[in-house]
This record gives sequence, C-alpha cells and structure tokens, in this order.
Amino acid sequence: MVWKYIRPGPLEYKEEGYHYVEFDEIISKVDVVMLLRVQHERHEEKMNETVEEYHKAFGLNQTRVQAMKETAIIMHPAPFNRNVEIADDIVECEKSRIFKQVQNGVYVRMALIHMVLENNIELIKKENK
Repeated sequence: MVWKYIRPGPLEYKEEGYHYVEFDEIISKVDVVMLLRVQHERHEEKMNETVEEYHKAFGLNQTRVQAMKETAIIMHPAPFNRNVEIADDIVECEKSRIFKQVQNGVYVRMALIHMVLENNIELIKKENK
C-alpha cells in the first residue's frame, strides 16, 4: 500500500484536493519514513507554532520510532534541523539511513556531472570533425 500524502504539518500548509493521514496513525504501517528539512527561512511569518510545539506535534521522536515496523527505515536528504523534524537521538539510530543516503547522493551527483561532461566532450568532438 502506498500512502501519498501524510499531513504536511500545521493546518495552514494543508492543500485542498489531497488525501492526508495523521503521522501517528500511519507510522506503524509504512516501510520508510522520509523526512524533509523544515525551511524556517520560508515560514517565519506563516508558522504559528514554536519549534518545540512543531517537534512535539510532527517531529520524528523516540515514541514514533518505537511505533515503526521492525524493518522500517528513516530517510532524510539533509541538511536537517535536529529536534525540529527529527529528534537529535534519532538522527543516528539503528533505523536511520540518513548518512548513507547523503553519501549515495554525492555519488549520484558525481556520476551525473561525469555524464554531462562526457556528453559535452563527445559533442565538441563531433562539431570539430
């Protein structure tokens, strides 16, 4: 089963036309919990909650991790805000794949840059013939 839209956080960010479920209701059913950084710089005026209130309501904490499937993993592309979207002690817990995801992201970007440069070299060679 694929759940496409977990509640995005505070209700002021909810968009019409999407099916949302509460984080605490779904966390025991998912294989991957994928988090993104809360971009404080974009939400200063719209956010009606403190960082602590946000973390309590929506952050991944020890209680939520304990509710996850035994085989479920945690992903986050980084950078992350410790104790906002993810509790400090969860960042490097056994279920976390955050640093592996970051490492793999570096290799993917290196491969893409290599491919672009190689294609450009091939194009230059063709143009110079």
